[in-house]
Amino acid sequence: MKRPRRALIMALDELETWFDTAKPPPHCGGVSMLNGFLTGLAAGPVFLLPNDWMRHVIGEHEQQAFIGNKVQAVIDTVVDHYNLIAHQLTRPGAYAPIYMRTDDEEVLAGDWADGFFGAMKLSLDQWAPLFADKKAGEPLLAILTQTTDPQLAEIITSVYPTLPEAQPLLKEAWRALPKAVEAIYAYTKPTRFNPLAPANQP
Repeated sequence: MKRPRRALIMALDELETWFDTAKPPPHCGGVSMLNGFLTGLAAGPVFLLPNDWMRHVIGEHEQQAFIGNKVQAVIDTVVDHYNLIAHQLTRPGAYAPIYMRTDDEEVLAGDWADGFFGAMKLSLDQWAPLFADKKAGEPLLAILTQTTDPQLAEIITSVYPTLPEAQPLLKEAWRALPKAVEAIYAYTKPTRFNPLAPANQP
């Protein structure tokens, strides 16, 4: 009996098509949102395995995966993209977000930022202390102000009752987000891979 062949990694446009056509709809709204979500995971204070977060990307489709089928190809592609982001973040200047764009090439950062916030919500208590330090708080604010999630109004107001005057990271909006991600990654790196850090305790 032949073993099933492992499906090939998909191109990102193929993955986008899967997100658009899969039934029931996956939790993730597309490649831009996925890129933001995986970036939040790779840059955040807690290291999580794919088993901890894959269902937040593809929902119940995760239960239908087996070697060689389309869903397994989707999972492998998502993990491959996560690994790419994690590698990019180890090299200053290498990380590049994937944004939605209009037909006129206007950049829309909302989906990406919503994905990033989605990753934060998996361990929000561990992200909260980052707001207290300017090195991480300002970059986080730069990202969160781009989201469309209604929960954020209350969260940002509770942390910043009066929003600070425009900071360098808040200028030019989406152009600042790669640097914001790098700043967060640098700040959280000491705890992300330390199993004894409070953020990584069960």
